[in-house]
Amino acid sequence: MQQDKYLKHGALTLSASVIIGFLVDYAFNLSLSRALTTHEYGDYKVAYAYATICGVLVLLGGDRVAPKFLAKPLANNLPSQVGGFVAFFSKIALVLSLIVILLTYLSGYLHLGSWSADEHHALLWISAAIPLIALGAILSRVLQSAKMLVYANLPWRIVLPLTKTAVVLALATLLEQVHLWHVIAAGIVILAVITSWQLKVLQSKNLLTFSPTTPVSNQPQLLATSIPMMLAMLVTVAISQLDLYMLELLALEHEVGHYAGAVTTAHMIPVAQVSVIALFIPLLGQALEKGEEQAEHILWRGQRIMIAIVLVLSGGLFITGSHLLQLFGEDFFTASDALHYLILGSCFWAVTAFISTWLQYTGKGKYVVVIGLLTLATDALLNWLLIPLHGITGAAISTCVALSLASVLTWSTFLLFKKRVLINGNARSAQPGNR
Repeated sequence: MQQDKYLKHGALTLSASVIIGFLVDYAFNLSLSRALTTHEYGDYKVAYAYATICGVLVLLGGDRVAPKFLAKPLANNLPSQVGGFVAFFSKIALVLSLIVILLTYLSGYLHLGSWSADEHHALLWISAAIPLIALGAILSRVLQSAKMLVYANLPWRIVLPLTKTAVVLALATLLEQVHLWHVIAAGIVILAVITSWQLKVLQSKNLLTFSPTTPVSNQPQLLATSIPMMLAMLVTVAISQLDLYMLELLALEHEVGHYAGAVTTAHMIPVAQVSVIALFIPLLGQALEKGEEQAEHILWRGQRIMIAIVLVLSGGLFITGSHLLQLFGEDFFTASDALHYLILGSCFWAVTAFISTWLQYTGKGKYVVVIGLLTLATDALLNWLLIPLHGITGAAISTCVALSLASVLTWSTFLLFKKRVLINGNARSAQPGNR
C-alpha cells in the first residue's frame, strides 16, 4: 500500500517535471539560439556536453551507487553515515575536478585547442561548473533515495532551465551582444544556488550531517562497485555527445548548431527515461536487500511503464518534431531527417535502460561497460564514415544504429543470465537431497 502511494505521488511529480521541464528547457534553447549565432549556439552545446561528461567522470559513480548504498542508513535514520558517504565522494570529485580544470587550461596553453573567445575558450570557462555539477548530482541522488522526488528533480528539471531562460532574455534586452561567457557565468551562479539549497534541505530534514560523520567503511569495495557504474554512465553520456564533437571536426560550422536543435528536441525521450528510472530506483535498492526475486517485481513494473511512456512520446515527437525544429529558425528544418533517426535511436535505448540499470545493481556492471564501449566505437566509426557523406543526417543514423546495437546486446546479456539462473535453479532442485 505504501509502495503504491509512493509510486502514484512520484508518477505525478515526475510527469509534471518531464513535461514542464522539457518545455522550459526548450524555451531556454530557443532563447539561446536566437541570442547567439548558430555557430556560437553549437559551441555552447559542445561546452555543455564537455562539462556533463566531466561531471560524471569526477564523481566515480558515487551518484549511481547512492540508492543501493544509502538504503539502510536512510531507513535507519543514520544521517552521519549519509554525511560520510557524501563527504567521501565530494572530496574525490573536488580533487579530480581541479585536475580536469588544469588539463583544460594546459590544452589551450599548448595549443591543443583554440583559445579564441568565439570558439572553444568556453571549455575553460565551463570547467568551473564541473565540481558543482558533481555535488548537485550526488545530493539529488540522496534526496531521490529518500523518496523526496520533488526536491531531487524539480530544481534541475524546471528551476534551472527556467532561470537560465530568464537570464538570457534579460541579457539580450540589456546588452547589445550576448556572449558565451555571460551565459556560462550565469549558469554557474544558478548551479551554486540550487546545490546550496539542496544541501540545506537535506540537513533540515535530518537526512545528512557532517558533524560528526561516519567514515565509509571498506572504501575500495565501494569504489569497485561505483566505478563500473560510472563507466557505464560515462559511456552512455559520451554516446549522446560524441556526434557533436565529430560534427565539429568533420562538418560545416553551422551544422553543429542545427544538430544541437535536433538533439534538444529528441531529448524529451531520455528525460522521460531517466525520470521513470528515478521513480523506481529507491524501491529497487530496498528490494535488492531482500533478494533478486523480490526486486524483479519492481523491475518489470517499471519496465511496463517505461515502454508505454516512451512509445507515446516517440509517436508524438515523430508527428510534431519538424514543427518544433522550426521554432529555432527556418534553417533548422534541415535537421528534420536527423531528428527522426535520433527519436528512433532514443526509443530503442529507453526501453533498455532499466535492464542496463538492473545489470549494474546486480553486480554485472562490467558487461554493461563492455557493451557501452562497443557501442561508442560503433558510433565513432559510423560517424567517421557517414558525416562527410550525409552531414548531420549521417551523425543521427550513426547514433540510431549504435543505440540499437546497445539495446540488442543488453537484452541478450540479461536473458543469458536469466537462463543461467533458471538452469542452476532447476539443477539444484533435481538433486536427491532437495527432493
